[in-house]
Amino acid sequence: MSWLNQRQGPINHYNKDIHLGTQPVRVIHHMLIYMFERTNPYFFQDLIEQINNGKLNNELNLIFGEEPIRIGNGKLRTPRVNHETKKIELHETFLSYLWCCIYSVFVTYVETIDYPKINHENGKEIYPISQENINKAKEVFNYARYLIMNFERWNKDELPNPEVYQAEKRDYVEQTNIYYTEAVKFILCHEFTHLKLHVEQIDNETTDTHYLAFEQEADNNAIDMMKKGISNSNTLSDIAHNLAIEIGIIFGILSMFFFYATTKGTKHPNDEDRLTNALERLELPENHYAWGIACVGLKMWDEQFEHYFTWRNNPISYKDQYYDIVRQIKESQ
Repeated sequence: MSWLNQRQGPINHYNKDIHLGTQPVRVIHHMLIYMFERTNPYFFQDLIEQINNGKLNNELNLIFGEEPIRIGNGKLRTPRVNHETKKIELHETFLSYLWCCIYSVFVTYVETIDYPKINHENGKEIYPISQENINKAKEVFNYARYLIMNFERWNKDELPNPEVYQAEKRDYVEQTNIYYTEAVKFILCHEFTHLKLHVEQIDNETTDTHYLAFEQEADNNAIDMMKKGISNSNTLSDIAHNLAIEIGIIFGILSMFFFYATTKGTKHPNDEDRLTNALERLELPENHYAWGIACVGLKMWDEQFEHYFTWRNNPISYKDQYYDIVRQIKESQ
């Protein structure tokens, strides 16, 4: 029986003959390049052109190892480009961390904002709220945070993960997989821009101001490349795909908050500025899910580092809530 139609029992995607790595995200590795190459209808030709011009290596360097994200001296095993090999480098532990961040923020948003809103609007319970799901989301987030400083194997029997899960509880895992691949796509497009436009300009004389401009351009180019993959069609599948692209970009940036208590950068824009830029550049309507998801992510970061920002209960506009929290972030630093 195909797992696509499975409704009961465990779904296990692992195949030792094709899945490289030791962490559960290994079952999605093959999708990362597939999705990246199809960022938009014109992107693959650009990839080929940059490879032929010697600006991009045709291999993605996926680094395996049961290691924490933090290396020491303030350095992290986060996505980067290798100036010598012209390869984009991704570490498997970072990918595990990213998946866990997305799962925890997404499930928390659905269970604490989206479902209650739908139930209230209908005057009855359309979607039961699951405290178990909320608690599991917290556990997954705690595991993501743990991976920053230490490595511990993912407990696949206890924690949701993309490799093995019960068919009865597949929705959150498989929805997370969709947002995860789009978030990685955004990250890869960002790094691709560095290789295409910036690496050859960097030398010992490059100033922090130039690095900052490069990072801003990489974000903008990545967003614009992904926007070109958004369809104007109103079919349900295209609407869902467009949403995944938009939310994936937001998740890709949100994941960078949880490393530090402060958002300030010198060679990089402040995290909240990156997030605001993405939300605004996507030209999202006021009632778009992304505003609420951004607020949930920021609240989790707030609680993680005990900033004690002021949050309104059941705000009329999560867009307004978002800008109010950004104001508080800037005032606190």
